[in-house]
Amino acid sequence: MNIDIDKDSIKQDPPARLSAKLNLNSLWGRLGMQSSNKDKYALVNSPEEMYEYLSDQQYKVTDIMCGSEKALVRYKQTEVAQSKIPKGVNSVVAAFVTCYGRLMLYELMEKGGNNLVYGDTDSCMLITRRSGYDPSPDFIWPPHLQNPLKLEMGEYLGMLTDEVAEKYGSDWVATRFVSPCSKTYSLAVENVQDKEINKTFKHIMRCKGFGLSNKTKDTINHDSYVDLVKKRLPNISVPTTQFRGRHEGGVDLITAPKKLSLVYTKRKIVDNYETREWGYKAPLPS
Repeated sequence: MNIDIDKDSIKQDPPARLSAKLNLNSLWGRLGMQSSNKDKYALVNSPEEMYEYLSDQQYKVTDIMCGSEKALVRYKQTEVAQSKIPKGVNSVVAAFVTCYGRLMLYELMEKGGNNLVYGDTDSCMLITRRSGYDPSPDFIWPPHLQNPLKLEMGEYLGMLTDEVAEKYGSDWVATRFVSPCSKTYSLAVENVQDKEINKTFKHIMRCKGFGLSNKTKDTINHDSYVDLVKKRLPNISVPTTQFRGRHEGGVDLITAPKKLSLVYTKRKIVDNYETREWGYKAPLPS
């Protein structure tokens, strides 16, 4: 391809990596994006032009805002207009990429079994042996770690990366995890070389629908997630600033409380906070 690469200039650049990842996800996603069913707007200058939008079968007018000389028409395209697929849309490629990625994810989740604690579109969190850990001869691994998973690690497509080690270094490992609902979790990371009794944890936090900042860290944190899961708290209430559009135009800025609650409906929680599929029955004793 006539591209010269200087190996000495290659280095880690988190902002550039994030930008490339966002662009990649956006470009793949656009292959399956149909934008014709979204709201569109048109500025109408005459009654004849207005009549065209109201009488043409390819337009479904949802709102009209009239001014002194012009009118703003909000409309959607009907199925008649949507019959033509845009040039930038390729449903076959979009479906293949989505399905292939999901199959790889399911394969990894199946390997994890009960050691799987969380799964998302492109990531999994698994309980496994810490790499490089050499226990004493009399140490006995717990049953769920007797046969450790063999994961293919690497930097290429289809391989896995250890995001904790990549972000904090090889001495840092995740030792605690809690998740009150989907796309909301806290991963506690500690330095295994630190011999202090009261260790300092770093937390990787996610909270869908809430902005995490210094203003919310006293309310949304690892301990509050634990309280939600153990039902010590009914919910977490956070004041949030919201923008609401007016029907006639303009934007209102309001402050309203937003609540985070324990939502877990996909599996059944059993003893010791393990989970099983709905309908699961324990085997009868022999």
